[in-house]
Amino acid sequence: MSTLSRIPLVLLFAAGLMLVLPACDGGGGGAATTAAKPSRRAAAKPVVEEEAEKPAEEEAVRYSYNSIGKRDPFRSFIGSQVVVGTIEGPLGPLQKHEIDQYHLRGIVWNVQAPRALVEDPDGIGHVVDLGTLIGKNWGKVTQIKPEEIIITEEYRDPIENELIINEITMRLPTPEEVGK
Repeated sequence: MSTLSRIPLVLLFAAGLMLVLPACDGGGGGAATTAAKPSRRAAAKPVVEEEAEKPAEEEAVRYSYNSIGKRDPFRSFIGSQVVVGTIEGPLGPLQKHEIDQYHLRGIVWNVQAPRALVEDPDGIGHVVDLGTLIGKNWGKVTQIKPEEIIITEEYRDPIENELIINEITMRLPTPEEVGK
C-alpha cells in the first residue's frame, strides 16, 4: 500500500478514537474504584444555594380543589326547579299554572336547538326547548317554529279509556298586541 492510501485509514482510526475516548471516564469500571470526583459545577456551587433550593421545592406544592361535600362551583345557586309533591310526581316551575296563563315572548330560531321564552302570570320568564313540561296537565313542548310553539297534552278519557291528544298553539304577539 502506498502512503497516500494509508492517510484516509489513519484519519478514520483517529476519528473513531476521538469518539470513544471521551465516553471513558478512566475509572476502570472495576469494583475497587475510588469515590468519583465532584464535577466542576458541584464544586462551584456554594452550600448556601443548595439550602435555598430545598424550601423552593417545598413551596412548589400546588393547591388542588377537593369537591367532596361541597357544591359544584359552576352550578347556579338559584334552584332551577321548584318541587311540589303530587301523586303523579314532582312539578316544575312551569307546571304551576294552566297553559293559557303563559305568554310567548320570544323565539330563538335558526340554531341547532331552537328555544323560546315563556312568561308566567307572575312576570317571570322561562326558557323552554323541545321536551320541556309546561302546564298543569303535563303538556310537553313538541315543536318550536319561527312564530309559534306547539304544546301537546296527552291524557286518557276516564269513561272510554281512549288516549286523547290535545295540541295547543302558543303564538308570538303581533306588534299591535304588544302596544296594548
